[in-house]
Amino acid sequence: MIDNVYLLVFYGVLLLFIIVAAFLLFYIRNQNMVWKQRRELQETQITQQKELLNAVIDSQEIERKRIGQDLHDEIGGTLSAIKLMLNSLRNKLDAAQEEVLADAKELIDKMIVDVRHISHDLSPPGLAVFGLFTTIEAFVNLINNTDQIKITLVHENDLEEVELPEKTSLALFRVLTQLVDNTLKHAQATEIKMLFGIQGTNLFIAYQDNGKGFDMEVLKQRSGIGMQNIQSRLQMINAEYQIQSSVGNGFHVEIKYPLHASS
Repeated sequence: MIDNVYLLVFYGVLLLFIIVAAFLLFYIRNQNMVWKQRRELQETQITQQKELLNAVIDSQEIERKRIGQDLHDEIGGTLSAIKLMLNSLRNKLDAAQEEVLADAKELIDKMIVDVRHISHDLSPPGLAVFGLFTTIEAFVNLINNTDQIKITLVHENDLEEVELPEKTSLALFRVLTQLVDNTLKHAQATEIKMLFGIQGTNLFIAYQDNGKGFDMEVLKQRSGIGMQNIQSRLQMINAEYQIQSSVGNGFHVEIKYPLHASS
């Protein structure tokens, strides 16, 4: 009789253990399914956000290109025609009027150059033909000629054989020009250094200025439109980036773009 009781208790405990184990297995399986569904939903949302970001940036680039061409062809052409008209008046004016005419021609020349620079910035003409590095060199030379700041450009490796997709080249060009613009507007810097190189399978870009810098906590809490554009463009091409700055110590950012993504 006692043996039967022990046997019943044993089977009862065994049955309870089986029920608990089955419940745990069911709970774990259910949680795994929930986690999998949640991960798939997050991946879908990330993909949709990235596709939306690509569409927005593509539309921005199309509009930039259109405006740049209009500026170059229409506004630039109109200014050149006005300059020719003023030249035709040269022999019909007295000395005082010729001085005014010379000032007007100088102003128009400056406007023509400004329009050309703006149109090239909106739609860099050499990017598709000459690639990122040559276009950046031309941009750096343009900035250096203004005497606003000194930009030093360094190539650590032979980059002539590196071929980047046009969208990648355009994204990196926009990022670098935005960084320069931020430095000119906010950093009170006198020098910028850009370094290009190859690290393993990555294109490596380092940008640094000697400006006043800023508190990184401020950037984490509130970033301006310029920095948001930079981050969005780098995320769009799957490039990694790391920003370093502190008050009084300038600004530094390192960018790594996986070259295998260009295949």
